[in-house]
Amino acid sequence: MKKIVYKSRAIQAVILIVAACLLVSLWPLRIWHETVSTEVIPQGEIFSEVVDEEKTILQEIVAQYNHMDTIDVYLDENSHGETFFLRILDEQWQMVCEEETAILPENLPGFQEVVIDVDMEVGKTYFVILQGDESEIFSGWGPVPAENTPYMGMLYYADSSQEGMSLMARYNYSMPLRKTWVFGLGVLIVGITAFAILGVRLWYKKKEDKLTTVEKVFKRVMNPIVAAGVLICIGAVLAGYCGNYLLDNTVYFVSVVLLALILFYSINHDRVGQPPIFTRDYLKSHLGDLIQSVAIAGAVAGCCEYMSGLYDIHHTVAERKEMLWFSLAVLAMFKWKEIVNAYNLIYLGAAGLCGYHYYQMNLTEEMDELAVQALKYTVWIAILLGLIVIRTLIRLCKRKLTRVSYVYAALITVFFALIIIFRNGRWWSVALAVAFGLFYLNYGMWEHKERIFVNIARGIIIQFMWSTGYALLHRPYVTFRNARYTHIFHTVTITASYLTIVECATAVILLSKLRKSRKLKDCYKELVLFGVVSSYMLFTMSRTAFLAVGITVLFAIGMMAGGRKLKFLKNYGKNLGMLLLSVAVCLPVTFTVQRNIPALVSDPFLYEIEYSMYCPEDVMRGRRLWSKNFMRVGRFIDVFAEKIFSIPEGTFDIYGEIEEYERTHKDRIKAEIPDEAEDESRALEIADNVELVASTDYVPEGVPKEALKDEDYTNGRLDIFKSYLEQLNMTGHEEMGAVLKNGEIATHAHNIYLQVAYDHGIPVGIFFILLGIGTFIRSCLYYRREKDKITYASFPAVVSVAVAVAGMVEWIFHLSNPCGLVLMLAVTPLIFRES
Repeated sequence: MKKIVYKSRAIQAVILIVAACLLVSLWPLRIWHETVSTEVIPQGEIFSEVVDEEKTILQEIVAQYNHMDTIDVYLDENSHGETFFLRILDEQWQMVCEEETAILPENLPGFQEVVIDVDMEVGKTYFVILQGDESEIFSGWGPVPAENTPYMGMLYYADSSQEGMSLMARYNYSMPLRKTWVFGLGVLIVGITAFAILGVRLWYKKKEDKLTTVEKVFKRVMNPIVAAGVLICIGAVLAGYCGNYLLDNTVYFVSVVLLALILFYSINHDRVGQPPIFTRDYLKSHLGDLIQSVAIAGAVAGCCEYMSGLYDIHHTVAERKEMLWFSLAVLAMFKWKEIVNAYNLIYLGAAGLCGYHYYQMNLTEEMDELAVQALKYTVWIAILLGLIVIRTLIRLCKRKLTRVSYVYAALITVFFALIIIFRNGRWWSVALAVAFGLFYLNYGMWEHKERIFVNIARGIIIQFMWSTGYALLHRPYVTFRNARYTHIFHTVTITASYLTIVECATAVILLSKLRKSRKLKDCYKELVLFGVVSSYMLFTMSRTAFLAVGITVLFAIGMMAGGRKLKFLKNYGKNLGMLLLSVAVCLPVTFTVQRNIPALVSDPFLYEIEYSMYCPEDVMRGRRLWSKNFMRVGRFIDVFAEKIFSIPEGTFDIYGEIEEYERTHKDRIKAEIPDEAEDESRALEIADNVELVASTDYVPEGVPKEALKDEDYTNGRLDIFKSYLEQLNMTGHEEMGAVLKNGEIATHAHNIYLQVAYDHGIPVGIFFILLGIGTFIRSCLYYRREKDKITYASFPAVVSVAVAVAGMVEWIFHLSNPCGLVLMLAVTPLIFRES
């Protein structure tokens, strides 16, 4: 940032950067769209009949492009009422969208715009249906030559086919700019850029070319951009684009102001004494570290995909993705010449041929896309595993292994042996032992051992930023049916356990920075990161996660506060205060951003099981920021108070959200249970018995809600624990689920200690507890010895505490669970005597 450059060079660089961004936005991002309209105007006499709740119009169409934005339907002057329905069904007669559209008398006769905003499959048949909503509309149709409109099918009015007729309408598709537009605009951008650069050079030939710094240029460019964005956001809030609730708009306004302060400070703060982070020399000497960080991020992403998998094939693919990335993390510890040489080239050629033969032998026509993907990953993992094993053995023969901490290494080795011997048909325990055994051995021969925690923490943060970016684009924050935000997962429990491990990384990063300096310019980035992660944790409203994170963070602050007696207390208080302040500042900002950006993007992704929980039309499409189906501040406060402080729900129901939910929910129940309810009163009775999903904690499988007591804060886990304790044995079980009192099979024990004992036997469970105690003691001793030499030396102790506490109420020790993976990574240096 302090680099001195000529002003002309700086202007040219800015022009090139802007041009590059525009070109990338054209391709490959393709974020610019055009509207392609198909107008159907009858040729000849136009017919019009009444369309109401009984008589409907159905028009068969064939999708021309992959996203329909709007449909303009023609209504004549005789139409009256408030609204009408337009529905679209697919080939299987499944609902694609339903839009209730207002009838605008001032536009009659004329076209009425209906928002669609749905993805379609090109060439597939869809059915457009018009129906009145306590209203009568008159829409025109008439003869249209088939050769002019091959994409139009049969028209039906009141169940009667209208041969040769088509509905009078305009179908407006939204699509990325076509190739001709992309090429033309690309050429135009390149031309304007060339002329602008030429103009700058000619200008400064006649004028003195003064010196400036990169920092000054950065400030002059970014400050106006941020200021413009802030003004636009404030204007949108004040204009009520996000709703008309005073409390919501007040929070949004404050959030925009706080975000502006953060951005302006990050742009304009004093950088004196702050060296650049990523220099050319750093990238050259730390390329392997960056690769390892990305690989660890990929492995954590594979774990997240595994935890979100709904079927065995999803788990299979996710496991292989995880192991593929993990293999790259091991390879990153090899020297360049150990990877690129003639021997490896010969091996890769032979292994590639064998892998291709294996792939062809096992490929069948019955395999679906996911199965083929899993087969490909298996081949790649086998090839990389062979390479890693060969190079590891060669390095061991050269006796490059660092001195081992025999006691702790023995504990790890015995544990690996036990979970393999008593695996009871499980292969993930074998994969865990082999994968981490190779990782530990290569770490022991690595020449940059002091970098391991930086690489692990950086990988966790990279994955969190990537997944949060995805959540901002595709995971809306809704209210009635899912008030506890699930981030990229489909259950809040998984989200909370994942964020627990991310909290560990951010807390260690921040507290390590605070040990050196509490000046805002030195630690504001870490404060913001911790505040954002903590905000998402608060969105989960998970008591068990709050307990685990609270204990872990308080422990981490105490471990890293430094000083004795009064100085220790002073440092502890300051650090705790800064952490709490970061959460207080970032919480409203994170809430506002996560609540509104997915609504603007309007490209939601729902897991299969989520469609049964919530699928409101105005969340799935249409960019309706003001919709009551998106989370609101009052609703968040009300649910949070009930979940965390046991304050009865409705105490903070400021705008009557519960009443709105019950009204809409009962309507949905009545529509879904016509066979069970003979009359409306019976339907309402059934609806009354359905609890608010938004306000209920996750109840483990096999525990009926009626069996739960109000004071049972474990959500039935105590009953599960009792069942597992009663069925423990000495050798373990093949199935991981114990039989519960009601005869159902539990999914898992919701406790890592009970689960290990149940899976592998009581002796292994006891040994697992001893290993956990040994890990905590060893990690504390490691921090005491290495805190001034190793960056993030507290990481093993912090992670071990988090997993130990969270593991008491959740099953998080598994090769493909983020907590289990990070724990096994964190203990790596503890196995050896030297850092």
